[in-house]
Amino acid sequence: MLTISDKSQLDLNGFLLLENLISPATTTQLRKRAVELASAEQKAGKGHTYLPNETAQRVWNLIDKDEIFEEAIQQPKMLAAMEYLLGADCILSSFTVNILYPGAPDAGLHIDYPLSALPTPRPKFPMVANSVWFLDDFTTENGATSCVPGSHQRLDTLPESSVKYKDKQQICGPRGSLLIVNGAVWHGSSENRSDKPRVALLGFFCRSILKPQQDHLKIVSEEVVERATPTLKRLLGLNSLPGLNM
Repeated sequence: MLTISDKSQLDLNGFLLLENLISPATTTQLRKRAVELASAEQKAGKGHTYLPNETAQRVWNLIDKDEIFEEAIQQPKMLAAMEYLLGADCILSSFTVNILYPGAPDAGLHIDYPLSALPTPRPKFPMVANSVWFLDDFTTENGATSCVPGSHQRLDTLPESSVKYKDKQQICGPRGSLLIVNGAVWHGSSENRSDKPRVALLGFFCRSILKPQQDHLKIVSEEVVERATPTLKRLLGLNSLPGLNM
């Protein structure tokens, strides 16, 4: 499913842009539902906003909020990239809507938890990885994700907020694209200087031995689990419960 070139980019740069992976119709449906959920949570006073002036928003636990997200997270090439990085038994850590509203500032560079909490030198092998789903065009104006190529190999250091890294680059691409990012890569959202929100999904994955960001087996409904495919059940963590493989 992944080409030799795809694997080489993940190995060397730590990230891979898969352009136009999702069909226009599915991209439109995902965006529409993502915006509906974000708006509903804000109206209910339950919106998870962050960054200064609440210019960014997350919607959590998408697997339990629409079947379209259950189907999306099983996208074959995206999963192939995650399994290449994290092993064939990798699991879903979280699946969220991510919206940058106009005026959202540059969020700075970071590496993903739990890597940021580990002692150095950090492991050479990937432990977590993110998939960024472009539900809008990602441009230099609307906050396209920035990455520092090869930074996943800097095992003893973390990015500093006061430093401007010359090798940082924004990863731009058309709606329907996916960006796969090794969680150890220095990355972050950029400033949204446009007059429109930039809508994305974040499918975050981890090795099966790690504690996921959200405990899907507690927060996903029985109905979802009952109709889940074998792949989705594995992603939710049903195959990685302690003691079941003894």
